[in-house]
Parts: sequence; structure tokens; C-alpha cells
Amino acid sequence: MKTNWNTKNINIRENSFLKLVDKIDKSNNKPTRYKGTIETMLLEFFGKTSKKKYIWKRATFKRLLIHAYKQKCYGLLRDYKSVEVLHNISSFGNQMVREIESWERKGFDKEEQLRSLIRHSFAIYETPVFLENTFFEFDKKFMLWYLQLGKGKSVKDLSQMPIHLTNKMAHEFKNTPNIFKPNEALRFAQALGFGASIKTAKVIGFSKLSNINESEEKFWETVVLFFAKETNVNAKDLDKILEFLTYKYRENKKFSMKNRTQRALIFQALEWEKNVYKAEIGEILNWETSGITPLNLEKNENGEKVVYKTVELLNSIALFDEGNAMHHCVADYDKDCKEGVSTIFSLQRVSENKLTERLVTIEVGLDEKKIIEAKAKFNEEPNEKSLQMIDLWVNNSQIKGSYDAVEYENYMNAVAIENANHVNSDEDFDTKARIVFWIIFFIIKAILLSR
Repeated sequence: MKTNWNTKNINIRENSFLKLVDKIDKSNNKPTRYKGTIETMLLEFFGKTSKKKYIWKRATFKRLLIHAYKQKCYGLLRDYKSVEVLHNISSFGNQMVREIESWERKGFDKEEQLRSLIRHSFAIYETPVFLENTFFEFDKKFMLWYLQLGKGKSVKDLSQMPIHLTNKMAHEFKNTPNIFKPNEALRFAQALGFGASIKTAKVIGFSKLSNINESEEKFWETVVLFFAKETNVNAKDLDKILEFLTYKYRENKKFSMKNRTQRALIFQALEWEKNVYKAEIGEILNWETSGITPLNLEKNENGEKVVYKTVELLNSIALFDEGNAMHHCVADYDKDCKEGVSTIFSLQRVSENKLTERLVTIEVGLDEKKIIEAKAKFNEEPNEKSLQMIDLWVNNSQIKGSYDAVEYENYMNAVAIENANHVNSDEDFDTKARIVFWIIFFIIKAILLSR
């Protein structure tokens, strides 16, 4: 990312800046890289703007620089990214709806100055902010969409529109929140048009479906329609399914979404992913059990019998399944397990109806039989209940000097301190409340006695 920290204190004087702009504009510019000065910044952007082709673009860029200076937008003119936006605006200098020189600066924030200038230059009608954002990026097609909507063109008639939109979808597209990028907004609007909830439409919009391939759109439209009808779409599961569908469709163009269910697709996607993993590693590694006594504890929780247990994972696929369920990279530990460096246990909770919940992945170093690491989902720290189970397992197995026993003790100490602070804060609040009550009581009493 280019920075301009060493230009912040440069004073742009009228004569020097305007002369510099004029001099660079008239010179035969060679490709120049920005080196932290205003001169090299201008040389770079003028160097990207031909003197022979699209002359209006170069002239527009020069006018924007001069007018921004005259409007005292000094911070904007010192900032590389802001000048880059001016350069993007100049790419459409022959399609402006108002003269540059009629724009007036309001406020001192350089981003708002640029947004105001974009609206002034191109928008007669209200235009989505997410398309306004494209001038701060690089894709000229989406900037052109902003111009077209700003002049009153309909969404369905935008240039190079990659998907088919109904009237409802077009309406939703124009009203898409500015957190989306244009292609994400298209999928979001398309999903809403197919009847998806806002929540589901957001998941679809932010998914890999936003990587629109126009030549395959006929198929992917059916995928959007399929998930738009689902009430519970998980972002991570959706991306796994989309990878699977991409493979299946490109393998067989007759593949369709007919008679499919989300549950079946998740299962098929996981099996496909597992097969890809097997092909990548080339060999499934297996290893012997460490002989460490596992945990197997039956408890009664809220009237339900549950079992907490540790399961030793003894091959590459078992590690893959654990990592897939827990969203971390334990699958990479298969060589360490094969070589006897460490072994992996999965702490699990099995309910009365046999539903299994994976709680913590535990790595045990076999040299000293000590716990090296214990992580819950997404590499988060185990919760209090899980730490209690691990501590109980440690105390009843061959594991010694457990990392987790220390962590558990620290955790419980922290909880005790937090509770003590909470109690103290409650006591302070009660004391203050009593004082306020008696002050108000005596004030009211004094008023009544004075009557």
C-alpha cells in the first residue's frame, strides 16, 4: 500500500504547485513510480494519461487538480489514494453532467470532498453509495454503472450486465446497503428477488456466488434460486457446497439442482472434499494408539444423561474430519503422529439421543506425555466446562504436568477476581444508592417544613 507520510508537512504554495502541474502536463512523461513526494506522485499519474489518446482525460485530470487546489483541498492533494480517485474521475471527463469549476468544497474531510465531487460530476439522480465506492477502487465498468444510473438509466440496461434481473431485483439492487461490492450486490438483489430473507440473501451475496462467470450463469442462477428458498443457510457450509457444485458442473454440464436437498449437498461436499484431501496427500497415514487412558464420564445435565469422552485420532482422515468440524488445521499433524512425536485427542460430548458435539482438540506430546495445546472451534480457548473435563482426564490418566491444568487454574482465578470485582461494584452501587435516597429524603422534608 502506498503511503504519503513524509509529505504531510509540505506546504503547497500556489505558484509552485500550479507551475508544477503545468510543467508536468506539458512534458513528455515517462513511466514514473511514486517516491513519497508530490512531484513523483503527479509524474506517475500524468505518465498514465496519454497526451495523444483520450486528450480530454488528461485535460480533465489537470482541471481537477487545479480546482481542488483553488478550493483549498490541500490534504486531498497531498494524499496518493485521493489523487488516484481524481485520476479515476478524469477517466470519464467527457461524460460529466456539470462543470468541474462549479463544484464547491464543503468540510475538511478529504473522503467526503471526493464523494461530493463524484456526485457533482456524474449524478443527476440519486445513485447507490456502493457504486460511488468503486471510484476508490479500480474497476471502470462499475464506475460506468454509477454514471449511467446517475443519468437516469435503468439497472436492467446497464452496460455488460452479467445476470438477468427482474424488476424487483433491479429495485433491490439500487437499494443495496453500501457494505456490498457491485457483484455481491447483484447476488444479494437476485436472492431477494427469488424470495430469500435478508439474512439468507446476505449469506448468498457475500459467498463465492459473487464471482460471477457469465458463461455459466444459467446454472448458477438455479443455485441462487435453490438457496434463496432455504431458511437456514450457513456461510461456511455454503462455500463448501459451492466448491463441490463448481467441480460437478464443470465435470458434467448436465448436472442440475433438481431433486436436491441442502443436507444431502453438505454431506456430498464433505465427502468430495475428503476425497480431494486423500488425493492431495497421496497416502493415508495410520499410527498405533499411545496407550493413554481415555476419559469416559457419564453425567446428568438438566435431567439428561450425557457422556464426556476423549477419542484418540489414529489416522489422517480422522484428523481431517476433526479439523473440518472444528475449523482449524489439525490435519497437518499427521506426520508428527505417525513419527510418534505427539498424538491427538478429541474431547466430545455425547447426548442421550447419540448426538456428538466436538468440544476441544487436544495435542499430547508423547515424549513427556504432557498436553502441548488444547483448542476449541476456530482455535479459541476451551470454555470452563471443557477445562474441567480435561483436568479430570489428566488426573485420571498417564498425562502429567498438564498445560491445561495450569490454564484451568489461571482461568478459575481470573473468574474469581472478576466475580469479586463484580460484587464490590454492586456493593459500591448499593452504598451510593442509599446515600442518594437519604439526600433526596432530607431535601423533600426541608421543603415541606418550610411551607
